[in-house]
Amino acid sequence: MDYPITPGRRLFLLTLFLGGLLAGCGSSANKANVDKTDGATADKPVAADSAAGTNESAAAGPVRVSLTQSQYDVAAIKLAQPTARTLSTTLKVNGTLDVPAQNLISVSVPFGGYIRQIRLEPGMRIRKGQPLVVLENPDYIQFQQDYLDTKAKLEYADLEFARQQELSRDNVNALKIFQQTRSTRQSLQAQLAGMAQRLAALRINPAKLTAGQLTRTIMVPSPVSGFITNVPVNNGRFVNPADVLVEITNVSDIHVNLNIFEKDISRIRTGQIVRFGMGGDPSPVHRATIFLIGKSIAPDRTISVLAHPVGSYADDYIPGGYVSAQVDVKTQPLPALPESAVVSYGGKSFVYVLEKKQGNPATYQFRQVETKTGVRENGYVAVTLPPDINPQQTPVVVNGAYSLLSKLNNSEE
Repeated sequence: MDYPITPGRRLFLLTLFLGGLLAGCGSSANKANVDKTDGATADKPVAADSAAGTNESAAAGPVRVSLTQSQYDVAAIKLAQPTARTLSTTLKVNGTLDVPAQNLISVSVPFGGYIRQIRLEPGMRIRKGQPLVVLENPDYIQFQQDYLDTKAKLEYADLEFARQQELSRDNVNALKIFQQTRSTRQSLQAQLAGMAQRLAALRINPAKLTAGQLTRTIMVPSPVSGFITNVPVNNGRFVNPADVLVEITNVSDIHVNLNIFEKDISRIRTGQIVRFGMGGDPSPVHRATIFLIGKSIAPDRTISVLAHPVGSYADDYIPGGYVSAQVDVKTQPLPALPESAVVSYGGKSFVYVLEKKQGNPATYQFRQVETKTGVRENGYVAVTLPPDINPQQTPVVVNGAYSLLSKLNNSEE
């Protein structure tokens, strides 16, 4: 029976055709995906084999190299055992330049006065006895007058004492008057001695003082040689006994004050050498010797250690200046080998130990052993060998190690 193809029927048939076409495309795409998945699965054993090969290489046994007698002789192989040696190392520390308290001088006067002359600047070099300041005060005249008055009274008291002493021998005068005269004389002697000391404090010589030499000014000399570090006063100012006129630093006994951390203090000894640089030049061009180790710990857990500079560089040192230093410290005795025994390859350090010698002519078999190196000094280096090696019984190649490394590398190539 024929069915007429109406527009609705035509639309239905077209829909079925397109659905079948899309289903065929989806089937092809799924098949392609399956093929790709199968390929990836097939590759997996290859990757596993590669990993297995890597693990097998990492688990390889000790590295060995053999030499014939002629090769042994040409390489000039020498054998020895590690020996315990005390080696030096350096401890890097910081510090400052300092001077002892007795070398920091604050100049003042026992009796105040007006500053009439002062010509000082920080950094100036001063010699001992050089004038620092000229002071003026009318009281200075009074001190001198009192001294001369007391001196005159004492001269009269001496004469009266001698006269009363003579009279007392003849029992003409009463003993009481003689004792009063002696007491007055002793009091004047004490007063005159005190006034003489006061004038000496003002740098006025009482032995040369006369009525025609009274002065209202005094000169304050420098008590030491050194450098001016501070001038806190000025011309015309009145200074009291408690005021500081000038500060002087004597750098002849300067020292290096190092700050050593508590954990490192056990490595510090008196007599150790210190190399240091100052300020903007940290290169250790100067030398010093440790002479004192502090006995107190600062809040930052450091201990003060003092060292005397070696050499005459006092003029170059500025107290309070920053110091970058290196302290030469000794280690405990450590197993050590000549530096020629240790070779470096691939970022690691190796030595070669003799495992066996056999045959005639002989054949030598060496094993390459990784080692850790430490302090180096005077051609020796501290080494840490694996625990399976007895340093006292295992011969180690101390000369010709690089020949063994070269032969080993050539063999691998």
